[in-house]
Amino acid sequence: MDKNPPLHSMNDVPWRLSRYVDTLSESLRLLWVNADPYAKRRLVIALVLAFSTALATALTPIALKSSIDGLAGSAGDEATVNPVVFVIIYILGDFLTRCLYELQELVHGQAAERVQRHVRSSLFQHLIALPMRFHSNRKTGAIGETVEQGVEGNQLLLHHIVFTAVLFTVQSVTIFIVLFHFDKTQYIVIIAGSSVLLIAAFLRGAAAINLPSQDISAAKINAQSVLADSLLNCEAVKVFGGDGLVSRRYDSAVTGTEVAWHVFFRRRAANGVAVATIISLSLGLCVILAARDVMHGTMTIGEFALINAYVLQLAQPLQLLGFAIRDVAQGLGFLQKMLDLFREKKEEGSPSTLPFPQNPLGSLRFDNVSFSYDGERLVVNQATFHVSAGKTVAVVGNSGSGKSSLIRLLFRLYEPDAGAIFLDGEPISQMPLSDIRTAIAIVPQDVVLFHDTIAANIAFGRDDATQGQIEEAARLANLDEFICQLPDGYDTIVGERGIKLSGGERQRVAIARATLKKAHIYVFDEATSSLDSETERHILRNIKEVASRATTLVVAHRLSTIAHADEILVMHDGTIVERGTHLELQAKESFYAALWNAQQDNTQ
Repeated sequence: MDKNPPLHSMNDVPWRLSRYVDTLSESLRLLWVNADPYAKRRLVIALVLAFSTALATALTPIALKSSIDGLAGSAGDEATVNPVVFVIIYILGDFLTRCLYELQELVHGQAAERVQRHVRSSLFQHLIALPMRFHSNRKTGAIGETVEQGVEGNQLLLHHIVFTAVLFTVQSVTIFIVLFHFDKTQYIVIIAGSSVLLIAAFLRGAAAINLPSQDISAAKINAQSVLADSLLNCEAVKVFGGDGLVSRRYDSAVTGTEVAWHVFFRRRAANGVAVATIISLSLGLCVILAARDVMHGTMTIGEFALINAYVLQLAQPLQLLGFAIRDVAQGLGFLQKMLDLFREKKEEGSPSTLPFPQNPLGSLRFDNVSFSYDGERLVVNQATFHVSAGKTVAVVGNSGSGKSSLIRLLFRLYEPDAGAIFLDGEPISQMPLSDIRTAIAIVPQDVVLFHDTIAANIAFGRDDATQGQIEEAARLANLDEFICQLPDGYDTIVGERGIKLSGGERQRVAIARATLKKAHIYVFDEATSSLDSETERHILRNIKEVASRATTLVVAHRLSTIAHADEILVMHDGTIVERGTHLELQAKESFYAALWNAQQDNTQ
């Protein structure tokens, strides 16, 4: 939550400018960090070309002045040179300026695209590394829109740094030197004064439009999240007749975008009128003074043309500078959301004080582990149990009892509030995250598949898997016959989140994915909940074969699937209330026995 005051009045301009500068410096640092040697070389070349373009643009009007004075017969010493020569120089100068500008565009474009590629990759890597607490609270589609806005803001920033800032600086300095050479100091004072006024107006305008730019960014992100959420859940929308509801939600979201744009355009137009007034007054004053000097004979016609050209020439980069300041203000408004993502703390990596064992036995121990998602209600309360290497432990209990939370803690998707988890006697909190997750294979209750082929989904997590290994994993998951019946076989696209497959088929793909991993520890979270009884029995036999030499942790609702477990833990409200074998727990006639009897009654 941003605790800074809202930007509603122009009295906040100094504070806004300060924040504007802070965001700008952070954005520039981000761009430089993500510029590799290739991009940096081209940025330097683009800056040199921009300098050359600005210099050529500023010097070319001198040839125009000399040609006019020569043609008017008031050139003095310049009369010894044919005025046509100056006309040719003027034309060649204009041609050179245009060619340099195109080269500048080419080189800058190459550098900008390379930087944007690295920014996208860096942000993606950062997002993937963020903890589950962040991802569990994100809006679907909002992050994608945030990335696109950030890239757009970066492009505006890079463009104006190379093109506008250099153009304005070089042209201004060159023009002032030329005017000083021709002893036109009063025009230098007028142009310099108007430049200061214009920059002040642009800065004030930038501060004014920064807030609506942030509002636009927030509104667009909200609209995109509504759009993506509705499309991803289109089946639920249709079966519940929610077409009108989601349409109204989306229309409301884009209406917010429209309102934010209206505010932006009003403020930008007001700033544009102020800028136009300053430019017109300075131009008018210079032209009137120049006309007076021509009439009094203290200025030649060529010098009049030079003054007029320089005022117009400076007005253009000044106006571009103003557009740059406003565009950068808008871009920084867009960039702010992306920078906020970069500020999110990554998943707590392991200090790696302990190396991961090369051949882990797979012994697991939860030692007095407590955990809560919101910091208030404990979903796991002082859980203590041991899974010996090669043994199978099952966890059962009603929905919400904390079973799946144990798995999330084992994968270190979350860290315990208290207690510790040990692998082969060493705390996993001090082991590398990647090694821990590589050593564990899971079949989750909610299977997530990618919009890719069946083969690619089975092999996810095993890039080196051969086609033969993929097919063997499919056989163990009782999936091979189904795949062979498909026209494209293993190359069949499963659709987004596996929408083209049934729940049971998706679950079997997940089982195949887990068996292919050949891990030291297997975790099954309601692994057969979407399967029919016959398929379930067949797959359970295969699972026992695959995991026969591995440590296995099973979370189950159907107790018949875990009756063979070496130990069964019964959880209730986050606490382990019973433990023992199937027969031992039945004999106690308590929680487990009640669950077993209830399920047996339902099957009759």
